[in-house]
Amino acid sequence: MLTIVIGAFFALMIVAVFFAFFQEKNNARSFVRFSLEGIDYFVTERMDKIRSMSIPEEAEWMDEYIINDQAKGIPLQDAVDKLFSDVRSGYISEVDLVSPDGIIIASTVEENIGLDLHSNAQSAEFLCLLKDDTDVYSQYMALRSPDSEQMKYYGTLVPGYGGILLEGLDQETYAEYKKATFSITIDNKKFGRTGYFLYLDNNLRILSGQALLHEGEIFTIPYDIRELAESGDIVKADVYGVPSYVGVLADNNNYIVAVYSLSEAWEAWNFTIIVFFIIDCVVLIILFAALRHLIRRHVERGVAIINDSLAAISGGDLEKRVDFRDSIEFDELSGGINYTVDRLKELIKEAEGRIDAELALAAEIQKSILPHVFPPFPDRNEFELYACMIPAKEVGGDFYDFFLIDDDHLALVMADVSGKGLPAAMFMVMSKDKLRHSIQEHGTDVAEAVREVNSELCKENDAGLFVTIWVGVLTISTGHMDYVDAGHDYPAICRSGGEFVIEKDVHCSMVGAMSFTEFRAGAFDLKAGDILYLYTDGVTEAINAFDEMFRMERMLDVLNRNKDASVQDIDAAVRAAIAGFVKDAPQFDDTTTLCFRYKG
Repeated sequence: MLTIVIGAFFALMIVAVFFAFFQEKNNARSFVRFSLEGIDYFVTERMDKIRSMSIPEEAEWMDEYIINDQAKGIPLQDAVDKLFSDVRSGYISEVDLVSPDGIIIASTVEENIGLDLHSNAQSAEFLCLLKDDTDVYSQYMALRSPDSEQMKYYGTLVPGYGGILLEGLDQETYAEYKKATFSITIDNKKFGRTGYFLYLDNNLRILSGQALLHEGEIFTIPYDIRELAESGDIVKADVYGVPSYVGVLADNNNYIVAVYSLSEAWEAWNFTIIVFFIIDCVVLIILFAALRHLIRRHVERGVAIINDSLAAISGGDLEKRVDFRDSIEFDELSGGINYTVDRLKELIKEAEGRIDAELALAAEIQKSILPHVFPPFPDRNEFELYACMIPAKEVGGDFYDFFLIDDDHLALVMADVSGKGLPAAMFMVMSKDKLRHSIQEHGTDVAEAVREVNSELCKENDAGLFVTIWVGVLTISTGHMDYVDAGHDYPAICRSGGEFVIEKDVHCSMVGAMSFTEFRAGAFDLKAGDILYLYTDGVTEAINAFDEMFRMERMLDVLNRNKDASVQDIDAAVRAAIAGFVKDAPQFDDTTTLCFRYKG
């Protein structure tokens, strides 16, 4: 196996050498092409920069003339002619003065006078660019028509006048301008250490460049210069006795030539050969040790990957898959772990199904524990009563209760156990049973009844749960209500002919928290037509998708709008209002209500 690895390494090295050869060849050609495009862009930008620096000064001069001399009756044409004579040595073949509305009103080209630049789409587009008196724009275009001679125009606003000063260069002038700029730029411009540029005219005569001894001569290589410019190819040729890469770029009727010596281009290749030789020697020394190390690391890597997967699975991510199969052993191990996890997921799903079924049964049992037949006392016409509990989960911790202690006393209970789910539901069942038994024993002495329940719950409350309770005992014949409010929400009471208000009176601590808590009773009287509304905080603290609570004010508003309805309809109106407020937001707490109307 080691022999195969070494042979493969040497084959790879040979391929890499050939690849480096072709890569270096392409790099050298790309370098020449990039240098050609770069020098052309640089010179063009320099030309535009020079014009951009000079034309604003000329526009200011024109502005001054318009302000001062034109007032004396001197024609604008004279100013344009004078400006043209002053800047002609700066390679300008045409000067035009454009009025603010786009009409050429003076020009060194007589046929331009009166021309509306808006009539030519290209000229109109150029006018749109000249919006800022600090801007100078340049563009190739034909002023009179698309078929007329294309010229390079530079334009800027005449500041005070608001018109435009245009300076145009025809192809011949532009070529002279570029030739002069190239002469300044490329005579000493190099790329790399030995690369240089030449500027040729249409007859391939050298106009400027570093081959100063050959300036004015015809540039000759065994290739057609014009075809090279069109194709963009980079070729090898002897240039004045030096083997070189040669590239050509067309520039109007002239040509830019880049010359780059082969010796410099292939220095990197020679360096690459030396580097590859050194690499061969170093790799051969470390290959034997590295191969053994890699084999050992392969095993360690497989173990590490599987351990990471097992850690994720142990953390609860049962969707994690072990997928390291680089050998038969690891493939079997990965398959075994994945099978175990799949089986575990099936068992969990079965257990969840059983739990759901048991929770559904628990919910039915809890529902049956609470009174749920209405009206509950059809033979009693002294009062109306309706109650409802909707748990936030399958089972809840809220509960209500009502029962006759004797023919003249009715007990009403509203309670809320801390927490939710099964623990709260079990504590609720225990609290409800003890509270009913204690109230039946103590009757109107509700304070003693609650104290006794608190003492018993504290003894059997290892989970630390507690319950808030509002419990009242009504003397039916008189309407007198004795009650205890043990940490619960204040009830809402509507007196006959009035509106619902919150009845704030005696308020004690919750039940089941501390065994030494003292409970004080309060009392009030109900008259015929009075309504008592009891509720848990799941009503006032119902939350919508914007984290807004339903609040007590909304509950009172609904109650007052429906106070003349039946007790069942009153409760239904409150629940409908909560549903409309919460909408699709999840229910976080049990909502339990009891509505009681005393008829006297």
